[in-house]
Amino acid sequence: MNILFVCTGNTCRSPMAEKMLQWFKPEWDITSAGLAAQHGSPMSMQSQLVLQEHGLPTYHLAKSLTKELVDAADKIFVMTEQHRRLLLDKFPNKKTELISPYDFDVADPYGGSKADYEYTFAELEEMIARRFLFDA
Repeated sequence: MNILFVCTGNTCRSPMAEKMLQWFKPEWDITSAGLAAQHGSPMSMQSQLVLQEHGLPTYHLAKSLTKELVDAADKIFVMTEQHRRLLLDKFPNKKTELISPYDFDVADPYGGSKADYEYTFAELEEMIARRFLFDA
């Protein structure tokens, strides 16, 4: 299974989701990208701290969403409805959906407090568990 997570800058939400699902499903090919990523930017420090506290890997460099990444993915999960619309406008496909099984947006913690990042991590953890572990 090839899973692609997409957010805005690929430094907070999508890399946290990527590292989390890699831990749960190491046999899958899981990556992430950003719709407006600055290629090569490091993961945010707060994201790294939260991942580290949960025993997950923290190495990540941002990458921009490309047609190749979209084509290679079996499923694409975005963090917001706006991400979904932007992605589908640029790369039409039938495999993109919100990560939330409840159809709500995952708030962007960028620039927020550590508590904001912890909240986003907890949201993603629940969504990934529901999408990939409970319904699998």
